[in-house]
Amino acid sequence: MELNDMRKFLSRVLCVVALGITLAAPSANAVDAATSLRVLSQGEGTLHRSDPTEQFVVHSERALHAQDVAPAAPEQPAAGIDKAEDGPAIVVTVRKPSITNKIDRRVYDVSARDDAFSNANDVLSRIPSVTVDPRGRIALRGNRQVKVLIDGVEGRPEVVSNLRASEIDRIEVMTNPSGQFASDGSGGIINIILKKKRKQGINGDVSLGADGDERYNFSGNVSYKTGRWTASAGAGSNHIRDLRTLNGLQQWSTPSGIETTTSANLTSFSRRFGFETARLVYDASINDRLELGFGNYHWRGSVDDSGIVQITGPSGAVVEDQKETIFTADNGFSAVWTFSYVHKGKVDGERFSLKLNRVDGRTADIADHHLSRTVPSPEDENYSYSNLSPTSSTSLGGDYERPFGTSRLTAGFWVETSDNDVRSRSENIAAIVPSESDFDTTFLYDRRTLAGYGTWQTPLARWVVMPGLRIESEQWNAGASSRDELRLLPSLSLNRPLSDTMRLVASYSKRTQRPDIIQLNPRRVYYSRYLVYEGNSDLRAQNTDSFEVGYEFTGKKFSSNGSLYYRVSHDPLTDARRVAADQTVIATVINADKSRAAGLELSAKGKITKTADYSVNLNVFDSEVNGVFGGETLRRQYVTWSGNAIVEFKPTHEDWLQLNLNGAGRSVMLQGYQTGFYRLDLAYRRKLTAKLTIAVNAMDLLNSSKQTTLFVTPEGESRTIGRAKRLAVMIGLTRKFGNSEQ
Repeated sequence: MELNDMRKFLSRVLCVVALGITLAAPSANAVDAATSLRVLSQGEGTLHRSDPTEQFVVHSERALHAQDVAPAAPEQPAAGIDKAEDGPAIVVTVRKPSITNKIDRRVYDVSARDDAFSNANDVLSRIPSVTVDPRGRIALRGNRQVKVLIDGVEGRPEVVSNLRASEIDRIEVMTNPSGQFASDGSGGIINIILKKKRKQGINGDVSLGADGDERYNFSGNVSYKTGRWTASAGAGSNHIRDLRTLNGLQQWSTPSGIETTTSANLTSFSRRFGFETARLVYDASINDRLELGFGNYHWRGSVDDSGIVQITGPSGAVVEDQKETIFTADNGFSAVWTFSYVHKGKVDGERFSLKLNRVDGRTADIADHHLSRTVPSPEDENYSYSNLSPTSSTSLGGDYERPFGTSRLTAGFWVETSDNDVRSRSENIAAIVPSESDFDTTFLYDRRTLAGYGTWQTPLARWVVMPGLRIESEQWNAGASSRDELRLLPSLSLNRPLSDTMRLVASYSKRTQRPDIIQLNPRRVYYSRYLVYEGNSDLRAQNTDSFEVGYEFTGKKFSSNGSLYYRVSHDPLTDARRVAADQTVIATVINADKSRAAGLELSAKGKITKTADYSVNLNVFDSEVNGVFGGETLRRQYVTWSGNAIVEFKPTHEDWLQLNLNGAGRSVMLQGYQTGFYRLDLAYRRKLTAKLTIAVNAMDLLNSSKQTTLFVTPEGESRTIGRAKRLAVMIGLTRKFGNSEQ
C-alpha cells in the first residue's frame, strides 16, 4: 500500500473511531440540543455533539448521502489531504431519531411523511399529548389554550389548515415553555418547523385527492436551486364539506312553572380554501442566510342551517312553535410577508437570527334569517347580521445563542403591533325581539407588545439546569376598555441523568392567556331567536403557573416518558350562560376565580414486530374551576383524560399503513361540562414508482364524533347534543419530479 493510500485509509478509520468516542461520551457534559456534522469527501470527518440527550442512529455506508450531512463538503481538498481516488469509501450517516428529548421541549421528526394532501392538523393528531377534536380545535394535554407556531411565529388558523404535511420537518411540543417564547398559550406551545433543505436543480411535486362527497384537495410545489440561490413556489386549493346535527333540551323556571324548550338543527357546511406561496433564499456565505417569503391564503364558504324550536308550558300545552332557516356566507384572506436573517458566529454553536413578519387580512360574513311561527300566531319575519373585520399586524424578533464552555446563553427581544376592527350591522332585529333595535357599530381593538428574554443553560453537579426570565410590556385597547400591563415571566427547566438511557426531568413556567377580539366585543348577535352571543369588554388576562416532574427513557427498541404535573390559573377564561326574561339564552365568556388541573401523563413507543411500530399516550387528570356568576358561587370538578394510540405497519418498502385512535374526556366549565370524543382514522400509502405515490385517508371510521354540552343556571339547565357526520374516504395521488424522490 502506497503512502498516500495508507494516509487516506488511516484518516477514515480515525474519523469512525472519533465518532464512536463522541457518541459514547458521558451525558453530563451536554448543554445544547444542537448537532453539527461535517464529512469531507476526502475521507476526513468530525462530529460535534453538544447535547448528549439527543440520540443518533449511525451507520457506515459505501455512498455519500449529501442530504444527511451539513454543511456540504467543500469542492477542493482540505489542506494536507490528497484528492480521493475511485474506490469504496467509508461514510458516516447520521439520521434523526423519531423523538428527541431536549431540556425544554420534546421534538418529533415527521419529515418522512410525504402525504401531500394531508394537512398540519392530520399530523398533529398523531403526536403524543396532542388531540384534535371534531371541530378541528387543537388541545395539549386536554387544554385548548394552546398556541401553534410555524417556525417560531404565530400560525394563523387559515395558514395551519392549508399547511401540507409534506412541508413539515418536525414538531416541537412544549408543555412548559421557556422564557424564549411569548407568554400567551397557557396550555403550552406547539412549534411546527418546516423543511429548509432543497436539492440542486428543479424539483417539486403535484398531488390530487378526492372522495365521493365533493371533497377535494389539489396542490403543487416547485423549487429551483442553483449556487447560493434557492427559489420555491406553491399553490393549492381544497374543498371541505360537513354535515352536523344539533339537538337541544332546555328546562327553565318561570313564575307559572317549568317551561321546556326542544330544538333540532341540521347544518350543512361548505368551504373552499386556496393558497399561493413563494420563497427566495440567498446563502450569502457559509455562515449567513437571508430568506424572503410570501403567502396569500383565501377562503369562501357557506352554511345552511335549518332548525325547529318548540316551547311547552307547565301544563304541557305548546306556547310557541317555530321554524328558522339561516344562510350564512363568508369570505376572507390573509397576506403574510416574512423576512429572516440567520448568522452563524465564529464560535461553534453561536447563532443570531432576525425575523420580520407582516400580516394583512380581512374577513366578512353575512347571515340571513327567516323565521316562521305557527304558534301563538302565524307570522313570517326576516332579519340579518353582517360583519366586516380588517386586520393587520407587524412583528420583529431577534434571538442570540452562544455557548460558554459547558454553558449556553440564549437571549432575544420581540416587538409586535396588532390592529383589528370589527364593523357589525343588523337589520330588522326588532321584528323578532321588540326590545332590541338595529345597530351599526365599529369595535376597535389594538395591542402593542414589547418583550425581552434570557435563558442560561449550565451543568450544576449532576444536573443540567436552564433558568429563564421573560419581561413583557403590553398595552391594549378594546372599545372603551384599556389595559397596560408589565409581566415578569420566570421559567426553569432541569434534568439529571440516572443512566445512559434514563433521566429525571422537571420544569416550571408562568404563562398568560389574553382574551381575543370575539370574546371582548360586547355587541349582541342572535345566532337564532333564542340563542345569543354577547362579548365581555371587561375580561382580564388569565395567568397560569405550571409545575412538572417526570422521567424520560430511551432504549434501542423502546422509549417512554412520564410526567406528574400541576397547573393553577387565576382569572381563568370560561364559557358561561344566563337566561333573559323572554327565555333567550345569552352565551358569553367570563373570568372565573381560579382553576386547577393535576394529572399523570404516560407515553410509550416501540416495536410490535419487525414491520410494525406502536405509539401510545394517556393523560389522566383532575380538573376543577370555581368562581361567582349570576350571584351564585360555583365549583365544578371532574376526573377526565386525553390521549391517542397509533399503530404503523411497514410490510414492504413501498407500503405504509397507520391506524390512529384519538380522543379526550369531558372538559369542565364553571356552569357545566362538554363531553369528550374519540375517533379512529386510517392512512395508507403505497409507492407505485420512485416518483408516484397513491394514498388513502379514511377519517372517523366509527362515526363517533358526538359531543354533549351541559349548562346549569339558576333559571334551569340547557343540554345540547352535536354530531359531525364527517365519515370520509379520500384517495389521492402524488407525482414528484426532478430529484424529489426520497
